[in-house]
Amino acid sequence: MEAKKSRKRFKMPTAFTILFFIIAFIILVSWILKWSNVSTTILGEDTKIKALGIVDIFYSIVQGFLSKVDVIIFILCLGGFVLITLNSKALEAMTQSLAKKMKTKSIWLIPILMTFFSFCGSTFGMAEESLGFYMMLIPFMIVVGYDKLVGVMIVLFGAGVGCLASTVNPFVVSLAVSSAGENIVSTSDGMAFRWISWVILTAISICIVMWYANRIRKNPQKSYVFDTMEGDKVFFLGEKQEEYRFTGRRIATLVVFLGTFVVMVVYMVAWDEILSTDAMEKAGNWMNENVPYITGSIPGFGMGRLTEVAPFFLISGLIIAAINWQGEAKYIDDTINGARDLLGVCLVIAVAGGIGFVLDETHIKDLIVNGLVDSVGSMPKTAFVIVSFILFLPLSFVIPSTSGFAAAIFPMWGPTAYAAAGTAGVSGSIASFSFASGTLNLFTPTSGVVMGGLGIARLEWGKFMKVAWPFFLIMAGMSIVLLGLGSLLPSPIF
Repeated sequence: MEAKKSRKRFKMPTAFTILFFIIAFIILVSWILKWSNVSTTILGEDTKIKALGIVDIFYSIVQGFLSKVDVIIFILCLGGFVLITLNSKALEAMTQSLAKKMKTKSIWLIPILMTFFSFCGSTFGMAEESLGFYMMLIPFMIVVGYDKLVGVMIVLFGAGVGCLASTVNPFVVSLAVSSAGENIVSTSDGMAFRWISWVILTAISICIVMWYANRIRKNPQKSYVFDTMEGDKVFFLGEKQEEYRFTGRRIATLVVFLGTFVVMVVYMVAWDEILSTDAMEKAGNWMNENVPYITGSIPGFGMGRLTEVAPFFLISGLIIAAINWQGEAKYIDDTINGARDLLGVCLVIAVAGGIGFVLDETHIKDLIVNGLVDSVGSMPKTAFVIVSFILFLPLSFVIPSTSGFAAAIFPMWGPTAYAAAGTAGVSGSIASFSFASGTLNLFTPTSGVVMGGLGIARLEWGKFMKVAWPFFLIMAGMSIVLLGLGSLLPSPIF
């Protein structure tokens, strides 16, 4: 008998491993360039490439932590806040309440839920947090005459398009701004364009899902999962789902949850710059001097960054915990566990920040930026942002982590974009990055969010792609159209 040979499936390395080896590769390249006597121009002077050593691989990670400490602190605060909210079951209660009230008009539940998921994706990068909603929405969609694909698309496309059209998502926008250089761009640059894009892309995704839902409700045989419909009914409807009442406490929790992101959005807009005034700066100074009992150090609206926004999430987390009080130990555990859930993201950000450190130290960044400026710097702004989108698509596959991508790529791309098209070139590149990574992460099989959602739905990736591929092409095409039209707008709108 011939021995059976077991084949191990190829598993793509984690973002951490990819970024670590990129650092090692850059250091190896620095040796070659130093031996080759290569130099670059810095501030008009020829500067030789500097070589770094093996120990510097690990030292760069420490430097990455230091350079991204503001983002890391914010993310840790956000993690505790989100977990406290999730454990209150306010979000689940809201969706269940909507489902019961709109059972006879279930088609209108699609735009409500998708707008909610999209808003969460656009503001705080809702991803893994969405996995808990599949087992609530899939059974309901089956009951009212749809298939499980409708439930999958509501969650996956809702939150996914929100991340694609990120407005203030810290894992995309804030980190890209920080990496590109806050001296050349701010989070408010291009924010108007990002919100307009969010509305348009969310509306398009809603229309597509509603079209499919209506289509298979009229004729179930047109469902892409028609062959498993009976089995799906047995599996999803046979399991009793826990019901959560939409109580006053949970309503208050939801108000605080959404209100915190509204405060974040409003706070991070550079109002003085947009309105050509110093009213917000003066208001902040007045508050610090005359009402120090509220705050004596945080600047006015539009004057702060992530380190000033982070306390709002700590405060809101405490308020939500107080509304649903289960004891001091429970509050502390949720805060710590929520932060711990995002420690992996923080480590990826630190390692990606290490790439920026070695590129700076070796002067390879200057060499690359000078070369990029020479090759694409003469492009018109419209062509530049579209080319950025096209280039960022394959790069997003190589570095699937949006936070890792932003921290690794934008230290180089930021100065290049600024040299090519000024501040609008940088903010346009950030939008290109958001669109590219968001489009790819809607379907890539390397995404834990995509494969996790499909696993819960008991849906094969290949079957999912049969119905979903037109959606991805539409999103990619609309991204190019929006970037092209947006590039015609003046700064700071674009």
